[in-house]
Amino acid sequence: MKTIVFDIETGPLPENELLAMLPAFDPAEVKTGNLKDPAKIAEKIAEAEANHRRDFIERAALDPLTGRVVAIGVMTFDARGEVLADGHHTPFSKGGKFSIIGHDDEARTLAEFWELASSDQGRMTPMVGFNIFGFDLPFLFRRSWKHRVRIPFGLRRGRYWGDQLVDLRDCWQLGDRQARGSLDSIARHLGVGAKTGCEPHGPPSGKHFAELWRRDRKQAEAYLRNDIELTGKVADALGVVI
Repeated sequence: MKTIVFDIETGPLPENELLAMLPAFDPAEVKTGNLKDPAKIAEKIAEAEANHRRDFIERAALDPLTGRVVAIGVMTFDARGEVLADGHHTPFSKGGKFSIIGHDDEARTLAEFWELASSDQGRMTPMVGFNIFGFDLPFLFRRSWKHRVRIPFGLRRGRYWGDQLVDLRDCWQLGDRQARGSLDSIARHLGVGAKTGCEPHGPPSGKHFAELWRRDRKQAEAYLRNDIELTGKVADALGVVI
């Protein structure tokens, strides 16, 4: 049975759709301090309104109500359970086939991913990712509901995720929900590599992935591939076996 390591990248909905959902701005909530000059007060309120709009748009990619799935990186292992000559299992960081699912039609992206995640004989494909319980899977589910894209049976069982799903962040926390650690910081701690950034001078995050996907597809694909490979290396370091 195949196993997949995956990661999703999201972006904001088109600006015209976002502006229709923009929460109302209340000028009365702007603190103007000791300002007396009407022109300066108006300037401060205008600045606050602009920040209100900018902050909403910048956060949009992280919310399935205001964001969309731009691309899904996948590393597929056809025989994850294979035992090597030294008695160890095939490493997640080696031997996988990397691919990216990313279409302008989000519904098509979701449908292709769920098809890949489906397995023969009615069993779900084992899947590994980082923070997939807290972000990736809930986002995928909610966007799939939006487009009426069928989600494979068995991924969710009541309040719990299926046993074939492994969230490396969950593994790292060991039941301590206060335990911190991003993919980048944990990978660095384990000595297996580091994330790259979507911006040349920015922090190692996917904050600007959607923009990079439009502007430089090759660089965006390289960023996503690095994330997937890093996830596989962290899985190996944590001793994850499915």
